Amino acid sequence: MNGLLKKLTFAAPIVAVVLTLTPIAAQAQEIFPIEGGRTTVTLSKAFLADVTAIKATPTSIVPSQLYNNQIFFPITSGAISLDTATGQILHSGGITLTAGTKVVRLDSFILNTLGEQPYVTALVVANGRFLGRINVFDAELSSDLKLPLVPEDGDFFLSGTKLTLDPAGAAALNDAFGVKTFEDNLYIGYALSLVFVPLNADGI
Repeated sequence: MNGLLKKLTFAAPIVAVVLTLTPIAAQAQEIFPIEGGRTTVTLSKAFLADVTAIKATPTSIVPSQLYNNQIFFPITSGAISLDTATGQILHSGGITLTAGTKVVRLDSFILNTLGEQPYVTALVVANGRFLGRINVFDAELSSDLKLPLVPEDGDFFLSGTKLTLDPAGAAALNDAFGVKTFEDNLYIGYALSLVFVPLNADGI
C-alpha cells in the first residue's frame, strides 16, 4: 500500500481515474475489487459557460478538489473486469453549484459501465430538498480502448471517457435554478483512467 500511496503522491495532475485493485476469483473473467484511487474530470468550456450564464459558482465538496477547470474525486470502492472494462466505481466528495440563494449539491458519484450505456449517478440535493440518487451524466468509453486491459509494471490507462449531461441531470439543474440553460447531452468533459494494480496482475 505504501508504494501505491507514493505513486499517487508523485503522479502528474492529469485528467485521471486512479484505481487501486487486487484480484479475486471469478467465473468467466478476472475481476478486481477497487480499494482506492482518484477520478479527475476536466470540465468543458460549454458546461462552464452555462454555469457562468446563470451566475453560479462551482465549489468542491471535501475531500474533492477543484483547480480551475479540473475537479478530483477520491475513489472509495467498487470492482472492475480487466477483460471487459465493466464494473462500478464509487467516489467520495462532489461539487456544489451556488447562484445567490439557490444551491445544488452533487456528491457520491458512481460510474457504472455494466450495461450497454455507461452512466454516472450522484446523490442530489437541490435547494435543501433531497432528490435522491439520479443519473446525472451519460458516459462513453473511448473507441480506441483495447481489451483486455493489460497492466504494465503494475498500472495501465483507461483513457478518453466522454461525459455528457443526462436528461435527468439537466432537468434537476434547470428546475433548481429556474432556468432552461442546461440541455440534454451537454458536453461536460473528458476523463482518463490511470489504474494501479498489483505487480502480479501483469500478463493476465
